[in-house]
Amino acid sequence: HARSICCLTYSLADVVRHRCSLAQMAQQQHSEIKVIQPHDPNVDRRVIYECNFSVEPAVVQEFAAYLRQHMKEIVGLDEGKLFDRATLCVAENEGHHDATRFHLCARYRARSRFRLQEYFDKAGDRLRKDMLEKWGGRFEVQRRILAVDSVIEAGPDGSMAIEA
Repeated sequence: HARSICCLTYSLADVVRHRCSLAQMAQQQHSEIKVIQPHDPNVDRRVIYECNFSVEPAVVQEFAAYLRQHMKEIVGLDEGKLFDRATLCVAENEGHHDATRFHLCARYRARSRFRLQEYFDKAGDRLRKDMLEKWGGRFEVQRRILAVDSVIEAGPDGSMAIEA
């Protein structure tokens, strides 16, 4: 029979609101959604914490420089035990150009969902407050958490590697 695999994306509010019901939702949809339950010692999947910024053009260069330092600080928290990578991208919407805003995407690869929660508990509020104090009103941000289901990579010889 056919197998369906879903990739769930959700906001921080959704994570809090649906934490206990995600497994039930997956069962109802009859799909193979991997759900990470709090404190499950058998599951320690990496997650991506993504922050999408919409920034005023007048401050985008200074904001991007600040954001690079901010990202460096986050990756260095707890001697690198929470995150192992951060990537800053300039985002563009296919077929649509918005000259009134610049779009940046900061992606942090957390070592696990539990390590991401440690970040929220220990430093998240402080770092968000710092950013708002410095740049409040000059940017908007949308955040989401992506649970990594699998990674597929092509090797230099054309072979495929799948990590699931």
